[in-house]
Amino acid sequence: MNGVKILKSVCRIKGLQRIFLKDLKKGNKISWSVKQQTLFFKTLGDLIYSGFSLKQALNDIMIFFPKQSKICKVIQKEIEMGNTFCSGLEGLVNQDTYNQLFIAEKFGFLPRSLKQIGSLWEKREEQRRKLVGVLLYPVMLLVMLGGVSIGMHFLWQPQMSDLGIKTAENHQAGIWGLLAIIISFSCIFYGTWRYNRLTALEKKQRLCRLPVIGNLFKEYYAYYITFNLAILLKEGMNIKEIYSFLKKFERNTFLYEIGAELGNNLEDGKDIHKMIAKYDFLPSEISLFLQKGKILSQIGEEFFFFSEMIHKRLTIQINRLIEMVQPILFIVIAILIVITYLKMLTPIYNNLGGA
Repeated sequence: MNGVKILKSVCRIKGLQRIFLKDLKKGNKISWSVKQQTLFFKTLGDLIYSGFSLKQALNDIMIFFPKQSKICKVIQKEIEMGNTFCSGLEGLVNQDTYNQLFIAEKFGFLPRSLKQIGSLWEKREEQRRKLVGVLLYPVMLLVMLGGVSIGMHFLWQPQMSDLGIKTAENHQAGIWGLLAIIISFSCIFYGTWRYNRLTALEKKQRLCRLPVIGNLFKEYYAYYITFNLAILLKEGMNIKEIYSFLKKFERNTFLYEIGAELGNNLEDGKDIHKMIAKYDFLPSEISLFLQKGKILSQIGEEFFFFSEMIHKRLTIQINRLIEMVQPILFIVIAILIVITYLKMLTPIYNNLGGA
């Protein structure tokens, strides 16, 4: 009886600790920006890869980066309670990242996954800073051009009218412009409403088909899927076992719906390769790897290599897109400057011609 009482007391204490940790997260007492998450995952992955234990790595992060102390303490508390590393991150990172880390930790690939996430997010942060630098000068020019347009409307046009020079009336153009803005916002609102009603797979598919940036989403989700598949295949899971594992995830998440779609195809006796061809974010190479007939663990290793290739390809594509942004903006600015000058000079030339 005493043993049962002790066990109940322990469970009650753990339950209270769990509630406290959830309240701590929900109360927004832990502020964890994407920049801080990037630093955390990159540093933790590097330390564990260097031979440090998870406990040592968390202690070192608290010393190196005091701002990360709260999250490290939450994770340490979860581990002390007998829970997993990922349970400390629940609610603090997006669901896709959490699921990826959950799979990696469950099958012993946490260091590799942390290093991949840290590397990917670090490059994303570098690209964000690069994009801000690229946009700075064109945006300043656009602001100055906007100031010139406002000055023309409130200062230049009244002065021209006082001199007897007729300027173009823009009332009709203003009405059409206002109508265009209202229609644009209505379309955006309706599109957002429709998008939020889609399933996770449909949302990913829609993003992959966006003009210009759709291919970036396609590459990222391809990397995400192949990396997680690599872990499961490396563990020796076949397609049915993968389906059974994925359906345990939270509903409406990306991996859960991949598993549900996979299960529907298996139950209906459909060819899995048709499912792969159906979605843009599932690379056709997956079919080629699965058709090789090799040992599953070997295919898993090939998937690891392939996911790294996609990761590098994604980085190159983002850098190319960033390099294209500034020239395109300069072309737009040049066109706006020409239109502004024409708007200023045309009334003067018309009046000179009339004289």
